Amino acid sequence: MIKDKNKFVSCLFKVPIFSHLTEEEQKGIVKLVTVKKLKKGETLYNAGDEGSFLYVVHEGKVKISRYTEEGNEQVVRVLSTGDFAGEQALFTNNLASDFAITLEDSMVCVLDGSELKKHMIKKPEISVRIISELSKRLSESEIKLESYNLDSVGKRVAQSIIKNSNGRSSFELPISKLDWASILGMSSETLSRKLSQFKRSGLIDLKGQRKITILDEGKLNEIS
Repeated sequence: MIKDKNKFVSCLFKVPIFSHLTEEEQKGIVKLVTVKKLKKGETLYNAGDEGSFLYVVHEGKVKISRYTEEGNEQVVRVLSTGDFAGEQALFTNNLASDFAITLEDSMVCVLDGSELKKHMIKKPEISVRIISELSKRLSESEIKLESYNLDSVGKRVAQSIIKNSNGRSSFELPISKLDWASILGMSSETLSRKLSQFKRSGLIDLKGQRKITILDEGKLNEIS
């Protein structure tokens, strides 16, 4: 844990839940925070862990994943600066159902759930924002599930490339192709075949394991 936490918690106030708090309200939240510094590959929490905590990434990347009954890893999402996890445990008090592992050296703000809930009683507007964010997450999950059922493999990959580019023509994937395939709900072999097909068609260029250059975004968007 880091003692001088104040300079590390600015990320909290980029999160929709806390972004509109007054300076005085922000000070109340900062008192609830501890900061963890983790090296690449370290575990933030494990499935089955007890406790109610909200984790907000200050810097770095954290992979959230689960394992199927067959022992296969399913990547749920990858968190970067300002993203958070653990919000469901704030209300259910259930054991953690997934794993959180750093993909690079990271700094994470940790809010004690029991203390946060006490604070939420005093500041109900925070509760409203958390409920709103949970509703957004649920909606995104439903859209993701629908796309798995209805969209072709090609469309999923194409749209993911565009999303990951953030408007850049060239970018590096923040995660491995294996994790990327898991997020897209396909095998790494299927993803590699589709990327190779896009390259042969002149839609993208590939360098190494993670660098992608978009050559024809218009045609990527047209893939159905």
